[in-house]
Amino acid sequence: MGFLDSFERQVERLVGGVFAKTFTSGVHPVEIVAALKKDMDATARSITRTRVLAPHSFHVGLSASDFQRLGQLGREFVSEIRQTLEDYRIVRGYSCQEPVTIRLEEKLTLAEGMVDVRSDRVGSVVWVPTLTWNSVRYPLTRKSTILGRGTDSDVHVVAPGVSRHHAEIRWNGKRCEVVDLGSTNGTTLDGETVTRAALPDSCTLGVGRARILFQVVPLSSAAYDALAHTPLNSAEETS
Repeated sequence: MGFLDSFERQVERLVGGVFAKTFTSGVHPVEIVAALKKDMDATARSITRTRVLAPHSFHVGLSASDFQRLGQLGREFVSEIRQTLEDYRIVRGYSCQEPVTIRLEEKLTLAEGMVDVRSDRVGSVVWVPTLTWNSVRYPLTRKSTILGRGTDSDVHVVAPGVSRHHAEIRWNGKRCEVVDLGSTNGTTLDGETVTRAALPDSCTLGVGRARILFQVVPLSSAAYDALAHTPLNSAEETS
């Protein structure tokens, strides 16, 4: 199902019959999405072979008439555009240091039907390995992180088949590896049983019946400095 089809169904529920008149003239959502994708592609920069950093903050300039017309659709309209760009980011394999945000802005120098997209410059970042378990993300700043059901484990994983000290994540500042600690039910990496293995930038670890997402994500230098002084268990919930 294409973007326009799903978008029309959502907006029709929001504005009813008004929708039929909303896009008969001026800029269309598909044109905004195309401009956003083009800007993301143009400004994304390769850090390594597997890490590409893209901006997360976008400003969409519109003529006065387009800005007024689209603004009447409310936050749901911007949310739909944002989600479409977020889906595109994932497909392209881009990383962002924060969730994607989009802001519509009135630009008096633009004629009706024109779109001017500008993204904020990406600053200095630090690439940080993370584990996500039970909707909680754990940034890893230590050389060693223990996963297990024991309360003394760094990441407390309560699930069937998890040993007290099940597996260890080792981080040397550049690369991560997983080491099984002689667990009863073993450790898997993307479904394959391993005793010790290097971790790609994104993969799924199997610890007993628990499935834990491993990712290397970019953080601003300031955010990383704050993390370095935060206990591992002070993790953040993810949506």
